Amino acid sequence: MNTNLIIIDGHSSVGKTSISKLVAKQVSLAHDAYWLHEECENHPIRHNEFSFGELGTAAGMERNRTGMLKKWGAFRDSITASGKVCVTEGCFLHAYDRYFIHSAWDENDIVAYCSQVLDVIDALNPVIVFLHRPDLRKSLEKAFIARGQWWRDLMLRRDDAHVYVNENSMFDAIEFEQTKMMAIFDQLPCSKIKMDTTDEQWAQYVQEIIAFIGLKYKKEEPYACNLQQYIGTYQCQGGGGDAEWVIDYDETKQCLYTTLFWPYMPMRCMGDNVFELISFPVELHFQKDLDRLQFRVHGNYDWDLNDQLFVKV
Repeated sequence: MNTNLIIIDGHSSVGKTSISKLVAKQVSLAHDAYWLHEECENHPIRHNEFSFGELGTAAGMERNRTGMLKKWGAFRDSITASGKVCVTEGCFLHAYDRYFIHSAWDENDIVAYCSQVLDVIDALNPVIVFLHRPDLRKSLEKAFIARGQWWRDLMLRRDDAHVYVNENSMFDAIEFEQTKMMAIFDQLPCSKIKMDTTDEQWAQYVQEIIAFIGLKYKKEEPYACNLQQYIGTYQCQGGGGDAEWVIDYDETKQCLYTTLFWPYMPMRCMGDNVFELISFPVELHFQKDLDRLQFRVHGNYDWDLNDQLFVKV
């Protein structure tokens, strides 16, 4: 393997987080590696992304170009200095629906900028993985069930370049965005791989990516533990105020899940009394205190629950 940066990109709901986290775990078995969730604290690219100038003016976008290329340069230098492999989700092609479509740039400007980013990070021998789904509407509808009404509204009632006629028009707009991202990806002069994730065969996709970057895939066996003991409602004891954290058991999938800010956030046991939220850079470390089960939140996610203690009630 000769890359130090792997970018897992694509539109919302195609599996960027799940796949990038699993890829990072596989890479870490052979190399010193780390994973960056899009919403982690102070993400080197996502934090204050495209905030240097107004999106709607040529002068503003020129300031954004200069500022963002500096951010990518600083990101490159930090990875080089660490000597590690970085796996990050989004923050490259995903900028299309977040910023480019609202901006003064045309398609040539966007492709030129993406090529400039690749020039900046060229020393890292980056690998770009583009995830997509031909039926993005079906994918989003499934995600809405797990992520709730607020996320549905976020996706379908955006105040952006698309004229809202009805929900069908917004699904069409999102499909259009994915098509444009893919067209940009197809022009990128770098090591890259495109994957249709419709079937949600996560292990298979990760195996393909790991093979593409020149590593051997190692199957991860589930950690055996008694899941039932963790079921219940937990009350925050610190700065999180009256926040409650509910943990329940999914009989069908035979896993724990929480209903914190999404209706369904699956959990996986990582070791003795340690669980991770599967699609987030968050771990829960459990212990008993005076016969009351409690856990502390560990992770690199941009919220006020980091390091907070939750006690079972």
